[in-house]
Amino acid sequence: MLIIEKALKQLRENLHAMTEVVIDMLEMVVVSLDKGNLEDLENIFKQDKYLDQLEKSLDRQSMELLALINPHASDLRFVFSVIKTNGNLERMGDEMKNVAREAKNLKGKIPDELKELARLVFEMSKKTFLALAQSDAKLSMNIILEDDTIDTLEYNIVTKYPQLDIALTAKALERIADHATNIAESIIYSVEGVDVRHENTIKQRAFEKEYTSPLP
Repeated sequence: MLIIEKALKQLRENLHAMTEVVIDMLEMVVVSLDKGNLEDLENIFKQDKYLDQLEKSLDRQSMELLALINPHASDLRFVFSVIKTNGNLERMGDEMKNVAREAKNLKGKIPDELKELARLVFEMSKKTFLALAQSDAKLSMNIILEDDTIDTLEYNIVTKYPQLDIALTAKALERIADHATNIAESIIYSVEGVDVRHENTIKQRAFEKEYTSPLP
């Protein structure tokens, strides 16, 4: 196996390890909100420190890989996508810290809508990480389309409940979904060579499969 192939394999494995940390943190958020055990959210802060360490390591490894001689265009797209994904994973951790800070101040019953939002974000993130592991552009497109549902639910929560801690918790969860969407966009770019960021016709592309010609 060539040096670059070994480096790419290691990069994929380390990226997968990072997604596992994030999904464990998200599951902790969902369970804590669902059960009302908000004190358990303190563990999020410990996990986030580990996530920060992984982010630095993955960035360093990505930069070292870029320095290798003559990587193929598809390999370059993958490495660039890893760098972007790495940043989004770290920000997902930051938003979970925001959830932990705000949710522990919740008084009384936690709204069912907030629990549902957390569950939807968790499920969306799981699918995003599956698409990442399988380099699945089609699944990534479907994930992007799901973001509207989460945005709507977040808006409804903020509108219905005047409490600031509820609104900030909902906003942090919605931002986690935004970062998952960013990762899905990076997957499509890595696999298809198509940049769908800020794409106004994303739904049309999804249903008609009108991708532009992929890059080499």
